[in-house]
Amino acid sequence: GVALAAAKNHMKALICLPDGAPISKVEATKSYGAEVCMVKGVYDDAYNKAVELQKEHNYTFVHPFDNENVIAGQGTIGLEILDQMADVDAVIVPIGGGGLISGIAFAIKTLRPEVKVYGVQAEGAPSMYRSLHEHKYQTLKAASTFADGIQVKTPGELTYQLCEQYVDDIVTVTEDETAAAILSLMENQKLVAEGAGAVPVAAALFHKLPIEGKKVVCVVSGGNIDVNILNRVITRGL
Repeated sequence: GVALAAAKNHMKALICLPDGAPISKVEATKSYGAEVCMVKGVYDDAYNKAVELQKEHNYTFVHPFDNENVIAGQGTIGLEILDQMADVDAVIVPIGGGGLISGIAFAIKTLRPEVKVYGVQAEGAPSMYRSLHEHKYQTLKAASTFADGIQVKTPGELTYQLCEQYVDDIVTVTEDETAAAILSLMENQKLVAEGAGAVPVAAALFHKLPIEGKKVVCVVSGGNIDVNILNRVITRGL
């Protein structure tokens, strides 16, 4: 997103990505003209490298989730949902750092407080899940999941506050449940989703939330998945 915005505004962009990011995501970012810096580790390591480079070169830093403007932009998804499905009962959103759900939950709860907003994290990276359930902001020692888009050890501080205020509940799903959801989306919807995008569907499929008989929207947030991972996911899902 930052790479595209920079290209549209004829600006240079340097994007730090963890080395586990799918090749498709790396190539897509480069195709918009951004410079990509690969960093060993998970999202948090890439974030630390970006902060370091920002100080060193006096760049403008764009935070991927803990930023009011980024959250407000993602909140437009909440507006679209209410616009397209006025009688929605519940919305399920993936959570990494919490920017996406913060924006969506704020928009929906402000306009339709009775609509439930639920978050989903990977069982191997439950930073916001723990923070919310224990009512204290916390960092995980490690995060491990093939859903690289939500593999975050430290949630946002601003997003944590917004989740406390506007999100009804957060649940977790296993790697197998996520794999089954990716397979189900391919078979039934002809849709290719990455792990991070499929976790809301996994939560619905495996009855993690009280949504029986309700009108529910799952936000499938991305399709950046490598063919080799997809191959393993299909095999595992089957």
